[in-house]
Amino acid sequence: MTTVLNIENAHKAYAEVLALNGVSFAIEASQIVTLLGPNGAGKSTLIRSISTLDTLDSGAITIGEFNVAEHPSKARQQFGYAGQDSALDKVLTGHEFMRFQAGLVHLNKEDILGLVDELLERFKLADAAHRAIETYSGGMKRRLDLAASLMHNPKLLILDEPSSGLDYESRRELWKLLLELKLEGTAILLATHDFEEAEVLSDKAVLMAKGNLCGFAAPQELCNALGEWIVGVSLSPHPHEGDREKLAQLFSDVPGQVMPENPQFAEYAMALPAGAKPDNGADWGEYLRQKAVSQSLKIHALAMRRPTLADAYLAATSEVNNEL
Repeated sequence: MTTVLNIENAHKAYAEVLALNGVSFAIEASQIVTLLGPNGAGKSTLIRSISTLDTLDSGAITIGEFNVAEHPSKARQQFGYAGQDSALDKVLTGHEFMRFQAGLVHLNKEDILGLVDELLERFKLADAAHRAIETYSGGMKRRLDLAASLMHNPKLLILDEPSSGLDYESRRELWKLLLELKLEGTAILLATHDFEEAEVLSDKAVLMAKGNLCGFAAPQELCNALGEWIVGVSLSPHPHEGDREKLAQLFSDVPGQVMPENPQFAEYAMALPAGAKPDNGADWGEYLRQKAVSQSLKIHALAMRRPTLADAYLAATSEVNNEL
């Protein structure tokens, strides 16, 4: 496959804040890569650097064959961008806005009308093309923004929180469009807080925390690397002082990785490696129940489940975030 975006050892600092700390990964054609992380993880800094709005302190970013620092104008021709905060002029109609965007990317005048009509039709906006954008729903505005970002047929599409604020049906419609673009060869970099969105769309996920890349792989690979099961036990419905220490002792001979504490819940959880079994041959649930009885602990709840991408993210970033 053709590499569309290549990021090598990207570093960026603002005063004493290290926004990017040696981030490296690549995106190929027909691939969706999601950037996962909270505010302050470095996602926005990385996107600004890719889109030539900021420059790295060190490292390199290449889109197609163009280094964005050395050839910013040519690099900008290779990507389309749709941000979290839409830049739509609500006074214009959808058709007027698209024609305006076509002018910004210097399309041939004789091609503009046909292309605008084609994109509005594809993104199910033809019936609303001559209505003011201020009358559009949130989902329609997102589709219009996405259509505008594709005016010049870019190799790379950069999206920042594209489904933020959308209802579930609008999100599903957006996801369908993005998967269609992927099949047509477009490489997509998508920043999101939404783990469901990442699981649906990602060929690979970039796990970021405090400027660090903490993982880069397909979602299922990240989950498999964490473990086969996650087993969690609580002693009460709500956290009580001393419970976590008692549960840590309960899990003392259980192999695997301790999951970061969630202050919302009283659960102590561990990710168990594939194939691991207690010495007595029981399953881990029964083993922990028997051990709890021997330690005079009354279990409130015990559950085993498969790891999710959210679990993989929390585990991968726990050291950087000092959560264990």
